[in-house]
Amino acid sequence: MDIMLVGGASPLMKKLSLKLHKEGHRIFVLSGSRDPQNHYEHVFERYDFSYDKASVEEVFRSVNPDVTILMGAYDSNYPGRDFRREAVAYSAGLQNLLLSWSALKKSRLIYLSSVEVYGGKYPSAVSEQDKPRPRGVRPRMLYQGEESCRFYQEELSMDVVLLRLDWLHDVSCSTKEALSSICGRKCLDAFRDGSVSYRRNYAYALTYMGDAVESIYKVVACEEHQEALYHISSSEAYSEHDIVKKVGEVLGEKIEQIDNTVGEQHQIILSNERFKAEFGFKVWCRPEETIEKTLQYMKQHSNKFLDADHPGMDIWHKLYYAMTSTLGALVPYFENLILFIPFFMLNNRATDSQYFSKIDFYLLYVLLFAVVYGQRQATFSGILATAGYLFRQMYTRSGLAVVTDCNTYVWIAEIFIVGLVVGYMKDSLLFLKEEKEWEVGFLSEQVTDIGDINDSNLRVKEGLIDQVINYDNSLGTVYDATEQLEQEQSVEIFFCALNMIQKLMDCPDVAIYRVNKEKYARLFAYSSAKAASMGNTVYLPDKKSLDEACNENRVYINRSMEKEYPMMAYNVESEEQMEILIMLWSLPFERMTINEANRLIVIGKLIQTSVRRADRYLEALSEERYHSESQILKASAFEELVGAYRKASKEKLTEYVLLQIEVEGENEKETVDKFTSMLRESDYIGNLSDGKLYLLLTNTDLKGCSFVQNKLKQNGVASSISEEGRL
Repeated sequence: MDIMLVGGASPLMKKLSLKLHKEGHRIFVLSGSRDPQNHYEHVFERYDFSYDKASVEEVFRSVNPDVTILMGAYDSNYPGRDFRREAVAYSAGLQNLLLSWSALKKSRLIYLSSVEVYGGKYPSAVSEQDKPRPRGVRPRMLYQGEESCRFYQEELSMDVVLLRLDWLHDVSCSTKEALSSICGRKCLDAFRDGSVSYRRNYAYALTYMGDAVESIYKVVACEEHQEALYHISSSEAYSEHDIVKKVGEVLGEKIEQIDNTVGEQHQIILSNERFKAEFGFKVWCRPEETIEKTLQYMKQHSNKFLDADHPGMDIWHKLYYAMTSTLGALVPYFENLILFIPFFMLNNRATDSQYFSKIDFYLLYVLLFAVVYGQRQATFSGILATAGYLFRQMYTRSGLAVVTDCNTYVWIAEIFIVGLVVGYMKDSLLFLKEEKEWEVGFLSEQVTDIGDINDSNLRVKEGLIDQVINYDNSLGTVYDATEQLEQEQSVEIFFCALNMIQKLMDCPDVAIYRVNKEKYARLFAYSSAKAASMGNTVYLPDKKSLDEACNENRVYINRSMEKEYPMMAYNVESEEQMEILIMLWSLPFERMTINEANRLIVIGKLIQTSVRRADRYLEALSEERYHSESQILKASAFEELVGAYRKASKEKLTEYVLLQIEVEGENEKETVDKFTSMLRESDYIGNLSDGKLYLLLTNTDLKGCSFVQNKLKQNGVASSISEEGRL
């Protein structure tokens, strides 16, 4: 196929062109500029035209590509130095490109966008259905590019594919490449300065550039595609703390790790489920590997990353840089000396000429270097011109006559005055230009900072609005919650409490554990797989920070953003012993506040009160619920209990297995006595309406059930899984 790549030279374009070349495609490049430093490999033909030129249409007609790839967010022609000016040029150029491409009325166009278009709060993975909220000039510029491409796809029914790429990582082979990626910047800071900063509340789904290239090629090569928008991402979150920790491990030396965590959580993870389902996605290289390879390359090629005066630079490179800088400073003086020779010869020839004797070649010589280099070179050229003038005058007169002639000093004054004045003007203009560039850069940074501050203020405003809304609804919400907890069984209370916590805390991932005297927390109910990620059984002393918060009867807040811990947790005590442990996962960092902690405490106390009331009620009815002097529940009570678990299982709040116990040649009590000691506090024994004996194993799957059956068999008790109890 003939493939057109539109964009400036960049690491992504380099890898993409290499992949296309290996697959046997013919590559054309529209570079967008005439920069000779831009080098493109494996390119059949290169066109150096600006995107807004009329010649672009002729280029598309000439190439007639089968696939056109607009580099978009990865176009090096827009480096981000002046966002506003670049945004105007980008929009104009993109419209011209799209119009020129659409005139072909064939082929496919792929636009590469970035995760930067998302600027809001996204506590979970961002799918293609989530509408971007770009904040800042560059994100809005990219999103506008997406909308322009989407117009051709939706309104004109053309084959346009939008690919949003997550943050990329790759081995950095230069300072420029290192500064363009998160991992590269952290490696460069640690390697150069021995210190690196991080923010625990910032996390990224780092995606290997090679994996991104493979994914792009799948879209290029496919005959058909189901969607017009795909996310390309590893979907694996890495915090800045994880990156810095790995950098420290690879360097093998102590580096200063500065914790700059402040403000709310910033985590935008693109979901690649749509792309993965249609094309497949595999992670070939993880950030840990590229960090290690990048630091190894930096150690082997330190001269590319360190300044000449850096203490880590070896003596030979220091000597090389010293010689290079010295020669660079002497080059203008060598030029001055070399050009002095032809001007000296011209002046000597013109002295005796009828037509050129009035021309002062030395004055032209001094003016030339004053205009080009400034005062220093004007002074040096004035000294050389004076020496040449005196030498020429002594051809016909004695040295004493020359130095005592007032015309000599008038000429010298003329040369130096003109040269120094012009040189001063040159230096002043250069200084004003540099000052203007510095001021423009400073103001651009200020505008960027103001934009970031505005984005932060908007997020704070949204948070305050949410708090006001929650406050306005708080009385009604608490009343509804109280009504929900009016149950007769503590089991049903916990299942209702799970839904109530999700609603009141606005957290989708909630788990409730029951804690015994030995501090073993056993999972009772959960709302998602993530909520149950800590396991069915947790020995709290092994979770030091969580255990300390539970012992001090305070809310645990995961401010260090450790993945294996919940974002917030609270234990509800009963008679100075832990009874219930509530865990909240996927809670945004900005909501991990005292206000939210107090709300969780109130909810926990409310649940505790309802559970105590239900337990007292059931205790009063124990004679009616249990068979005399046994732990076997009567049919009515046991069926009610199984019904509660059946309903919760359908809602995916828990899982259970119901075992039928075989009773042969003995009464039920004797059979139960054989295995009572192996049961957990959360397991129940009882009869159903068929009169048979059953064992209810809570929070157990079929795999765990087989383990229990083997134990029962060892105790001489036969059992089978009831059809009712299959999950």
